[in-house]
Amino acid sequence: MASLESVDVIALCCTALVLLYYRYKAKTRLPYPPGPKPLPLIGNLLDIPKVSVRGFEVFAKWSKDFDSDILHIDALGKHIVILNSVKVANELCGERSAIYSTRPHLTMLSELMNGTRFMAAMPYGDAWKARRRMFQHYFPSNDPSRIAISRSEEFVRKYLLPRILDSPEEFLSHIRNTVGGVTLSLAYGLRIKRFDDPWIKLAEEALSTTTEAAVVGRFLVDVIPALKYIPEWIPGAGFQKVAKEGRRTLNSFFDELYAAAVQDIVDGVAQPSFVSLALEENNETKLQDLKEVICETAGIFFAGGSETTVVSIWNFVLLMTLHPEVQEKARREVDIVIGHARFPQFSDKASMPYLTAVLKEVLRWAPIVPAGMPHCTTADDFIVVISSLEDQSSLTMPDNHRAMLHDEVIFPNPSRFDPERFLTSDGQLRKDILDPETTATFGFGRRACPGSQIGLTSLFIVAASFLSLFKIMKPVNAQGQEVDPLVEYTGRTMVDNPSPFECRFIPRSKEAAALIQAQVLNLDEEL
Repeated sequence: MASLESVDVIALCCTALVLLYYRYKAKTRLPYPPGPKPLPLIGNLLDIPKVSVRGFEVFAKWSKDFDSDILHIDALGKHIVILNSVKVANELCGERSAIYSTRPHLTMLSELMNGTRFMAAMPYGDAWKARRRMFQHYFPSNDPSRIAISRSEEFVRKYLLPRILDSPEEFLSHIRNTVGGVTLSLAYGLRIKRFDDPWIKLAEEALSTTTEAAVVGRFLVDVIPALKYIPEWIPGAGFQKVAKEGRRTLNSFFDELYAAAVQDIVDGVAQPSFVSLALEENNETKLQDLKEVICETAGIFFAGGSETTVVSIWNFVLLMTLHPEVQEKARREVDIVIGHARFPQFSDKASMPYLTAVLKEVLRWAPIVPAGMPHCTTADDFIVVISSLEDQSSLTMPDNHRAMLHDEVIFPNPSRFDPERFLTSDGQLRKDILDPETTATFGFGRRACPGSQIGLTSLFIVAASFLSLFKIMKPVNAQGQEVDPLVEYTGRTMVDNPSPFECRFIPRSKEAAALIQAQVLNLDEEL
């Protein structure tokens, strides 16, 4: 009978052989793109930035160190190729989108949490195409719909501005609730409570759970999928409890919101929405097959637009606080276009090139999703003759939006906040420069965010309204002196939001305050 020591040696050797097999089974005839030197057996596992580190900044540094827009790392046979320039992202995820449009299979998100109910995490295929096609039928990506515009304008007038006037110190929360209300109203037609709405809370929990699980390398089970079979009670398997709670939250978000929307339609109290339009246009027989598609497509609105829009507005407020000269110049343009007797409308955007440039610079200076959602290949491919991208089952490709939008060749002095870079000498918008509204910010190719126009619509309406009715000023210290707010970004999930910061919203005049207050007269507690 073999001794215990010999059994341990045999087990260790078998483990090593398995690791070697997975490490070298996909070895290609041509080299991968450059990257940090891998270690035996584990490859670059230790090089993957930790959750507390802003990985996209590490990738940008590697790009300079290795003088390459395309980088490669290998963790236990899992290949990760990082794209650091718009040129290569457009070529691969755009021009070759037929084979670069699926998502990597993350065990935690896809299997344990059932996160592929969100279209952004869904593999490329017929199910994804059906949901994308249905979304774009009612909300085209190249043109904000009238219902999206009117709903955004209504929520800003009737909810956001009055809340800012009443309790300006809670502006971060007011912005989040407003955007959440807009997206849920568009998707489901539900009435949203002015305070502590349970639907918004549920949706935020579902989105937070998903974005954390979507970070490549966040959970060890994504690197070693066999860990998914470990019971929750075993020490070190705490991820199983996280997964169980995440799955419950995600299913509640999709199923309960959809059921509530359908009930409002039956009761005759629903507002026009994606769900109501989809149910009205399809006959009862067809709806049997489309129910799941409609239910999961509705979830795209909040998942695809809420958090990113919130963060873009927060960034706008922060940058206006830090750059009062830019704020004042944008305000003068707003005053010229709309005066002082009405609220800004989305239709005013065409007459406001400077504010439009400001918003483009906000998106460029602080990319909302700096590392992008990773793509995954579905076929072998070759790049520029020298590099081979094979083993499509394990290749993931994050787009480093931060590196792209801070490319010194395209944007000289990229760390400087400068809206003028998007304007011609006579103050019109440039057409010869990369546009953050259409490139990099919302992804590439077939997996670009389908609801980007909804988010951009809300961003403009909020920004113009703030400038028209308030002055956004720096906070003051105990001595009454103005001080710069804290500028710190978390970078711990896919969406890079600023840490809570302070500023002061001061009504520009008594007339401005009266215009806002007139909106809340005789309103009930829901929108």
